[in-house]
Amino acid sequence: MPMKTQTYVWKGSNDLALTKWPINAPVKQMALGFYHSVFLTNDGKVFCCGQNTHGQLGVGTDKGSYQEPMWVACLDAEEITSVAVGSYHTVCGSISGNVYCWGDSSHCQCGSLETCRYTTPLRIASFDSPVKKVDCCLTSSVALLADGRLLAWGSGSVLQYTTCNKPQVLELSPFRFIEDRFVLDVSCGADFIVAVLKKPTTKTKTIAAKSSFVIVHKSDSQHTSFNSEEFNKELGEKIHCPLGLELTEEHVLVPPSTRDSPISLRKFLGRETRSSSINSRRSHVSSTESSVTCMNGVTHHQVGCTQEEVNPASKTRPRSLTSVSQQPVINVDTNEAEQWLKARIGDQFTVRASENSSITLSCGSQSNSSGSTAEGEATDSPHPATLEHNPVPPYMESMWHSITSSSQAVTSAMQAHIVPKIPYLEKLAPSSDSGDTSMSDSMALVPMLAMVESTKEDYNSNPIKISKQRSQIFNKACNALNNNEPGGEYRSASCIATEVWSWGEGEEGQLGHGDRLNRLQPSSISSLSDSQVYRVDCSAHTCFALTTSGKVYGWGGNKHGQVVYKDKSTVLQPTLISISAKKPVIDISLGVDHALLQVICPSNGRDKGDIFLTGASSQNALGSRLEFTKKLGHKRCMRAGPNAISSICVEQRAPIVFQALTELAATEIQLYRILLDILTELVEPILDSDYMAALIDSPYGFCLRNMVEDLFALVDMIGLNTQELCAVSDPEHMESASVANNHMVYLQFFTSYATHFHNLLAMNGITHLVDRVRIILLNNEIAITSILERCQLEFSDDLLVKVSILLQLPLRRINEYHELIETIQLNLEDGSKLVSCLTALEQEKVRLSTQYSLAESTRIFWDQCPRNISLALKEPHRRLVRESKSLSLNLIGASKLYKNVFVLFNDVFVHIQGSTHKVYPLEKLWIESGASEDHPSHEHEIKLITPEAIIRVEATNTSEKAEWMWMISQTVTAWLSNYKAEPIPANPVPNPLRTTPLVRLASHMFSKAGPLQGAVYNGKWYRGQMHGEGQLMWADGRVYTGQFDSGEISGYGKMTSKINGKLETMKGYWSQGKLHGFARTRFANGDSYIGFYRDNLYHGHGMLKQRSTMSIYVGEWKNGKRHGYGVMDSQGEKYLGQWCKDMKHGAGLHITLDDYYMEGNFSNNKLVGQGLVISSDDTYYEGTFTGAGDVNGKGTMVMNNGDSISGSFDGSWTTGIKVYGVYKKASYFDRSQVHPLPNLPKSFGTLSTAHDSKWKELFRHSKVALGINSGQLVHSDCEKAWNKVAVLFAHLRTISLKGKQKREYSPVLEKVPSHNLSYLSLEHLNCIRDYLCQACDSEFHPLGLLLKNLVDVYRASYSGTGTHRRLLMHAREELLSITYRYYTLIRILFPELPSDYSAKKIVSEAVFAAQRQQEAEVHSVPQMAVSSNHFDPLNEESGRELQQMAETDIVTPTLLIFPMFLPKIYEPLFHLYALQNETADEQYWNKLQRFNKQCDSTLFSYLGIPERFRISQEEEATHGEFKSGTSTNGCYSSAIESLQRLSTCFTPAEKLQVLQLTFEKLNNIVKASLSDDFNWTMDDLFPVFLFVVIRSRLRYLGSEIHFMDDLMDGHLEFGELGLMFTTLKACHLQIHTEKLI
Repeated sequence: MPMKTQTYVWKGSNDLALTKWPINAPVKQMALGFYHSVFLTNDGKVFCCGQNTHGQLGVGTDKGSYQEPMWVACLDAEEITSVAVGSYHTVCGSISGNVYCWGDSSHCQCGSLETCRYTTPLRIASFDSPVKKVDCCLTSSVALLADGRLLAWGSGSVLQYTTCNKPQVLELSPFRFIEDRFVLDVSCGADFIVAVLKKPTTKTKTIAAKSSFVIVHKSDSQHTSFNSEEFNKELGEKIHCPLGLELTEEHVLVPPSTRDSPISLRKFLGRETRSSSINSRRSHVSSTESSVTCMNGVTHHQVGCTQEEVNPASKTRPRSLTSVSQQPVINVDTNEAEQWLKARIGDQFTVRASENSSITLSCGSQSNSSGSTAEGEATDSPHPATLEHNPVPPYMESMWHSITSSSQAVTSAMQAHIVPKIPYLEKLAPSSDSGDTSMSDSMALVPMLAMVESTKEDYNSNPIKISKQRSQIFNKACNALNNNEPGGEYRSASCIATEVWSWGEGEEGQLGHGDRLNRLQPSSISSLSDSQVYRVDCSAHTCFALTTSGKVYGWGGNKHGQVVYKDKSTVLQPTLISISAKKPVIDISLGVDHALLQVICPSNGRDKGDIFLTGASSQNALGSRLEFTKKLGHKRCMRAGPNAISSICVEQRAPIVFQALTELAATEIQLYRILLDILTELVEPILDSDYMAALIDSPYGFCLRNMVEDLFALVDMIGLNTQELCAVSDPEHMESASVANNHMVYLQFFTSYATHFHNLLAMNGITHLVDRVRIILLNNEIAITSILERCQLEFSDDLLVKVSILLQLPLRRINEYHELIETIQLNLEDGSKLVSCLTALEQEKVRLSTQYSLAESTRIFWDQCPRNISLALKEPHRRLVRESKSLSLNLIGASKLYKNVFVLFNDVFVHIQGSTHKVYPLEKLWIESGASEDHPSHEHEIKLITPEAIIRVEATNTSEKAEWMWMISQTVTAWLSNYKAEPIPANPVPNPLRTTPLVRLASHMFSKAGPLQGAVYNGKWYRGQMHGEGQLMWADGRVYTGQFDSGEISGYGKMTSKINGKLETMKGYWSQGKLHGFARTRFANGDSYIGFYRDNLYHGHGMLKQRSTMSIYVGEWKNGKRHGYGVMDSQGEKYLGQWCKDMKHGAGLHITLDDYYMEGNFSNNKLVGQGLVISSDDTYYEGTFTGAGDVNGKGTMVMNNGDSISGSFDGSWTTGIKVYGVYKKASYFDRSQVHPLPNLPKSFGTLSTAHDSKWKELFRHSKVALGINSGQLVHSDCEKAWNKVAVLFAHLRTISLKGKQKREYSPVLEKVPSHNLSYLSLEHLNCIRDYLCQACDSEFHPLGLLLKNLVDVYRASYSGTGTHRRLLMHAREELLSITYRYYTLIRILFPELPSDYSAKKIVSEAVFAAQRQQEAEVHSVPQMAVSSNHFDPLNEESGRELQQMAETDIVTPTLLIFPMFLPKIYEPLFHLYALQNETADEQYWNKLQRFNKQCDSTLFSYLGIPERFRISQEEEATHGEFKSGTSTNGCYSSAIESLQRLSTCFTPAEKLQVLQLTFEKLNNIVKASLSDDFNWTMDDLFPVFLFVVIRSRLRYLGSEIHFMDDLMDGHLEFGELGLMFTTLKACHLQIHTEKLI
């Protein structure tokens, strides 16, 4: 049922004129002005009433006045968040970031340069952040955004930054000097602004001192004190004067060195002192050290105020002013300063240095300028200087018919809004009643001498720097508190570390700096810098500031006693309001002549939610209690207006939920005050004691330090929550408080503090602490007892009990939170939002209770434990769970000489035997029952498994065994669950729902004798054995990182070690501690091996690089020795052949440094038996060998000129050979038939290893990777292979998602494409090609890994220093062999590819469907068509139709694989072709150069090209075949450039495409020049194409043709492409054999 809401208004301190506003909606904000008022309801609607002479009501007219609030309908679409009123204008802001103004804009206060009236809301700005608050000065307005930006518009002194500028009209803009600061709150007076800012994360390092500067007037020696600290603020890159005066470099002084800070406990903490939240409760500083002299010569002590009331920061200062020396001190040369001042001010001032290092100015004359201002008469202009004095606002006249007010009070109220007419540079005149001495603004130059440039350093708002870990937690928690809800990124209203800044007119002391100076630039009020102010409220010349602890400070105009009741003189500095010193205030509202303050106390007090009035109509110093407001209902909002007028919005018939909400806020602020007192009276004295210095390295000091840090953070968080709870006026918005909305983050602070408090308790540290500082505590015992009495807790006279209760006090708050929030939740209409909060609080209650009992039992155990055991085992986080003294547990087979005791802690299991003990960490402890079917007698046995031992214990009976096993397993589980999250477990309580994990992550050092003694393992464990991923470090420096299995190194890993100071690494697959599988090894001597191992020996395919012998071996290994086919490249020699036991044995070929080519059968590194040797001059010997270079038997030697010797040979190539045979001279016919290439014997290449026998291990490994183990392929191998590939990439995807390895392959490979189809179409062939391209580019795919290895071995075989032109034939044949075998592996994945190696035509799906239809028509029984069809179709007629229907393609192994393989081996392969054709290419190039020296016309004539084919580059460009001027090739430029791309292609098919494109370009040029129906003849085509070949200047054209001729598919030799290739060969031959004169 919705509550009834009503808004009331009254005057004074009684309810004689109590009147209802006719607004039934809940009002959340009110703004009461002199001539009109504005109301904002909960649903964001705006209502206005009062005079409308300038359209300030926003109803579309500027006529008349309205007694009842009128709804501003044009704002209905906006959700308004804040409203404010000026003299004759209104401002509001919305949650969408829009700012609206209406009413008078004669001073641009409506945000428009047009000085006119606006009768309806005018949107003047729109921001990306919600508008948090708006407010108005007399001639300007401000808007505070939720993201902390403060913007202003209008005119007046608050927008005038320097005295050299006249007041200027500004559009909406941020305030200078604070535009980069986060503003929490703002309030405007008549002509000044006060703002609350967050303290910056970095503080200003000021070189200037905090010394006071005293200005002395010679005539009456009256003093005015300035504290330079307020001026030492970094307002930008340039130094600025807060008074708006221009500064120069002459103002900057260089200070001397500073003194060292006194040594205290701050050294122990490594921190600064606590801020005002702690020091505010300290004894006040002596009056001689802390009194501040006012301008009138009277100290604040003389006006009946306490030191705390005068200066709220004085109580936060150190006990001695000597601490000022910690800041840099100014050393001022007085003579220099005097000369500088005389030059700028005059001779009437003199300078002297006072005893306290201050600078004193003396003035020779006194100014008597009057400060009074004449009151103007009312006019149409709304300027505040001419406002009409009306005792009652006109729109309220009907309400005040029974009330009369004095004209004097009205006049005083109106004068507060009058802007002084004194020019800024004129001397300030004293007021007639105060007798203050005026002072020239030039005096402001004196403190400016102390201003210097500053740098930034780290700043922490907390007085004790929180350690890095805890500061991160605190910052994250605060961010979470601010960002948890929608729009929460701007939810930064709660802040403990704040500053109060002010600027504007200061003649009434309203700026709070202790003087009457005007400040045109924002300046910080230093006395409030540590007061935790979070709200400010201003009237015309007065300001109130509300702190987190519920205290209120006021300053400025005090004519009606709003600030100080007895003495109504102006208050220049923030002074504590009397009522707030005794009772916490949660809400303030300041009017022109009075103020409203709402106090709050717990339910046992009688002031719960009372509202007090100070100032006009107040009856005493504490203010008048407005008793009648309690009868109206629960307050939602209140507002003080002019002429003692007040208004309040209440909830009538407030239910229990409002009472619970009030109680929650009251107890929270009371707790916050008590905690501040605990910090002041208990914690701070302990921290400042000499005893703390001895605790730096002790466990007690560690516990105490952590507890104190957490206590400070917790107090600050409670302060933040206090601000939020006090701001909650509606229980429905209870979730906006941190304790409800962000309960998990909020409770983390309680959890952290509870953990360290219980750690200190378990260590018996509280007793130890109290014994050490008992004298200090006795001195403060009265204060400690007073705190306990305020808490209403039972306690004894024992000091230890008192300290324990106070330290445990914050934890008791959890129970109160639960009770009060539960009451609110049960009585809310929708309390579901608080259910999760209650659940968390309930769990926290149980957890804290359990923690306390565990800590207490642990403390008792340590007291009873032997001292040596206690010292060895006592840890702050350790808690006792169970011991064998209370629950029997015996060691099986133990000696009776020693007593065995077993103790279970929350982190370790301890076996105490006599005076010795063994500790077993719980993360490395597994528990099993000893009873089994094989050993039924072990019914009560328990096995405790550790990494190096198994402990067998026995319980007394079955129940005790079950209890021990359950307790140990649950404690292990609890420890592991917290061990992973944080090093200190907070909850060691067993949980029956959790199961103990068998796989753990832990670290262990092996101590038992064996191969692992001294080694340290860090990684995963399974039942006491290393299992999974981990790292093992031996004492000798070896380190293994990788996988383990059953306690041994097994799986993939990396082993590193140092030999003679050099690093050796072995990375790969291991089994039982040895390399087994693929691995990469880099030895300390520089050698490296990449390949397969078995039992730590090279076995399988591998590559060994030996740095010492400068050799590389790639091939097969067996048991650590070369065995099988391999390639050895050593010192310029190369061997390709078979090996056996590290020796050349079998068929092979050898190329020596002397350029000899040897081929045949090797045995024990020697060529034995039938062989072939070819020398560098192409002479070869073929016959029988008996060793390296030794021949003995029949043979034939052929010279390079064709002559030969056949017979018996005996001897050595080095010593000479005896020949018995026949010499045959080559005939002329034989010589003329000699091929340009070297003449080779028929046996060349047949005596070496067969190409299909090479690299068998590589193909075998690939088959195994695809799941194929049998030699013959079967139909099921396809699915096995795809399953293997799918599992492989699924594993890789899992690893990449976990972030262990970056995914370096295409996502296409994660999907299995269509395969094993009954036919092969063109579309499917394209899909296969795309998949193979991705697979071959990835080393993770078996095909890609195989291709990479094949590329490596191919380059190793045919590149390097041993490269020889005789290897070309081997390279070509090996390439084809690899291609066909690789194609066989591809067919495992795609069986639909053709099984033979001949060219097959593939057609599209449409053509294939037509073929099937034709087959059905021809044959009576339909048959499945063959996928790869021969070129001839079923019949000639239908074949022609099918060829016209769609595209076709040809598939062969080379066309499928060459595009992926050849680009990677093209360099060594083509190099062999270039070596083979070196002589011919050189001859061709020489003739080509001579041809190209001729011009086009000469070359045309020489080649016999007819005139009609002599087409110039310009004619070619005319027909669009080429752009003129873009080439230097001359005629046929496009064709020439096309042919030049021949050398950039890798495969024969690509080169043929380039050749085809060249002919097309040539044909297009000629047809464009002649006619489209032109047909070539070979007689015409050949000379033209010969011209193109000559101009293309291809140096290695012979090698290119040889390359294409060897590797081109046979089907390409016929047809159009074959004719083009033949033409190219003919042109090359023509140029090569052409005889030029």
